[in-house]
Amino acid sequence: MSCQLCLQYLGVSKEHTLCPLRTSITCRRCLHTGHLTKECADKGPHWERPTSLEELIPAGVRYRYGITTRTPIDFDEPGDEGLSRELPDCNVLFVADDYEALGDFIKKHSIIVDAKITKDSKEERRRAVKQWSVQRGYRIVMQKMIQKATAVAAN
Repeated sequence: MSCQLCLQYLGVSKEHTLCPLRTSITCRRCLHTGHLTKECADKGPHWERPTSLEELIPAGVRYRYGITTRTPIDFDEPGDEGLSRELPDCNVLFVADDYEALGDFIKKHSIIVDAKITKDSKEERRRAVKQWSVQRGYRIVMQKMIQKATAVAAN
């Protein structure tokens, strides 16, 4: 079976079991090798904050020297002033502090809530969203829901 990636980018159809071109490609979205960024199935954003020091080293250098460790970068809590200045506005997400709205946000971003009972609580949902945001490099700002007034005050 000829390699479609080699045909597409090199113009030559080659037959091999492990494509050297495919193994040299690193996806910029999920940081895995073997597929292009436009072919990535990950639903995450295009850019994510690095979570390990090794992600700051170019992929070719990591491969050449056999660097496989992942030293985590510990970020400050979102309430700290240093992180607030460091994160651009595009990395700030406003989430309604409501049980149903948190559920919609969790469902939209495929976040796993660690519920020990049949129905998760609002605190467990908040904790799951916070953990997800720290892993992805986002700052979550919880907002109180403003309920629509049903009755208009008469003068």
